[in-house]
Amino acid sequence: MRLVTKRVLASIGLAITYSSVARAQVAVADDARRLLSTLYTAIGRGDSTSARSLVADDLIWVVGSNGAIMSKSQLLGAASVPSPVRFEIVSLRAHQYGTTIVADYVRRDHWPLGTSEFTVSWRALAVIVRSSGGSQLVRHTLSWLARPVNAIATDSSDLQPFVGRYQIASGYVDNVHWEAGHLVATASGQTSGARLVPVSVNAFSPDGIGAVITFERDAAGRVVDYVQAYPDGRVIRATRLP
Repeated sequence: MRLVTKRVLASIGLAITYSSVARAQVAVADDARRLLSTLYTAIGRGDSTSARSLVADDLIWVVGSNGAIMSKSQLLGAASVPSPVRFEIVSLRAHQYGTTIVADYVRRDHWPLGTSEFTVSWRALAVIVRSSGGSQLVRHTLSWLARPVNAIATDSSDLQPFVGRYQIASGYVDNVHWEAGHLVATASGQTSGARLVPVSVNAFSPDGIGAVITFERDAAGRVVDYVQAYPDGRVIRATRLP
């Protein structure tokens, strides 16, 4: 009986410990969310004064779209003008290590587009330092979050003109062919290719995610090459081989 009681007490103690840890993690995540939400609200309003106290003097902010590094003064300069974008924190997880909070979250940007809007999603990592004077953001990194494209309906007769071999570089050829009823592009040296998902009459997305390939035609309507643009600014033009 005494052994059973000890086991019950031990189980209760573990449950209390886990509950305390869970509450502490929720509190840390709430603190991180609060700081980031306040910062984004200030940026949206063009309120660089409010944003100033939320970021550290040695801030490093990595811009997701081009990898550029912004300092505190550069971020505040950009934040001094109201932005039309609405920032949304979709999900956030945070852990505290001493006085440092590391938050991993997804940010969704809503941009006005006439009477509607389009959205861009990012994976973000924020490092926040707590002190007696308050919490401040010291590091922030963004990276694109790709999402599946919306495919259009096509038939084999629409896709047949794209079949062929396209030279990307000397000795490096992309073979666009039929495979299991789909257009597939397999480059030199690769054993498997990317399925080309149609997104318009001349444009395809490799495997439905990633840089779009746009096929170009001559005056007679024959497919002569394709152009593929990447988020990092690279543009590849592949000429169709005879």
